[in-house]
Amino acid sequence: MKLTTPHILGLVFLSIVNCKTSQEPVLQFQSTAPLGITAPYYNSWVAGVQGGGSGTNVFLPLKENGNIVVDSLHFRGEKSAVETRDKLIIGRFRHSTNQKKDIIMSSNPQDEYNNKRVLIRDTSPFKLTQNECVISYSVNGKRLYYKISNLKKGEVIAYPSAPPKNR
Repeated sequence: MKLTTPHILGLVFLSIVNCKTSQEPVLQFQSTAPLGITAPYYNSWVAGVQGGGSGTNVFLPLKENGNIVVDSLHFRGEKSAVETRDKLIIGRFRHSTNQKKDIIMSSNPQDEYNNKRVLIRDTSPFKLTQNECVISYSVNGKRLYYKISNLKKGEVIAYPSAPPKNR
């Protein structure tokens, strides 16, 4: 069989399409919630001292503790490990504003010893609106995702400065 130009172009096109689809995994959301989540919300916080930091915490109150272990939370383009307390799942996201930026640059490595690590963000593959988050969990070794919409915005928490020193 003789290969003609249309046959060759068709094979090239199919190989390119096949490579493109095999490189991008499709992340699908589960339609049913793995846990009973009641009134999810988030709030921003800022430290009362310069360089004390700022961030946003996402809170997912649970009706009851289930047997599902949530390992990460995606919110506003970032991914965070979760903290679980009794009937509450918490995701903490630090912002770059109000962070201490003093970096000592020196030819002597001992002078740079107290430099803080640069804040590296773990990005999320999901395109979410400002009031949506995604929980990531595993069941029988399979990674699953559930999207939570309509998170309520709580009040900004402004932590006060340190108490004055007694004289």
